[in-house]
Amino acid sequence: MVALSGSHTIGQAQCITFRDRIYNNSSDIDAGFASTRKRRCPTNARDGDANLVPLDLVTPNSFDNNYFKNLIQRKGLLESD
Repeated sequence: MVALSGSHTIGQAQCITFRDRIYNNSSDIDAGFASTRKRRCPTNARDGDANLVPLDLVTPNSFDNNYFKNLIQRKGLLESD
């Protein structure tokens, strides 16, 4: 399970899969991280649904442990994170 989750370090997600999480005020996501993601994902449903954003903001093209460091800092984009 750790390896499967760790693969998110080089993954991307479409806005439709996490829009509710970044716009939900009761979410436990880091506010600055959510704000960064809102720039690529408009509030309105269907606008930009297919826009892709990296799951790892720091090193999106490297297979490393930054994904796990991000989770500790509440910077997990997907609900499963």
